[in-house]
Amino acid sequence: MIEWIRFILTALLMIAGLVIFGISTLGVFRFKYAVNRMHAAAMGDTLGVGLCLVGLAVSAPDFFVAAKILMVVIFFWLSAPVSSHLLCRLEIETNERLHKYMTVHEKTLAQEREEKEEEA
Repeated sequence: MIEWIRFILTALLMIAGLVIFGISTLGVFRFKYAVNRMHAAAMGDTLGVGLCLVGLAVSAPDFFVAAKILMVVIFFWLSAPVSSHLLCRLEIETNERLHKYMTVHEKTLAQEREEKEEEA
């Protein structure tokens, strides 16, 4: 009985991961601007790979195999958003027509807070 529950849970997690991949792929092809496409790809990769790997961890035959898979998930969740943030930051720094597509704040939130404190 427990094997069937593990199988169904694994199947649901893998299907959810594949659906997220599909939606992400659709977003990558439908969005016009590079930062929007990067966001769709990063969210799809992080969530899709995470769900698929958690599904594999559920079906793992041994605790140590599941622990290794979960460590890969944690590493991926820590590294993928950082790399996509850096790529988007590069796009923001190098694109001269950026204001045509989006509003970019030139100052950081800390700088804006300091200016408001000086005014008050």
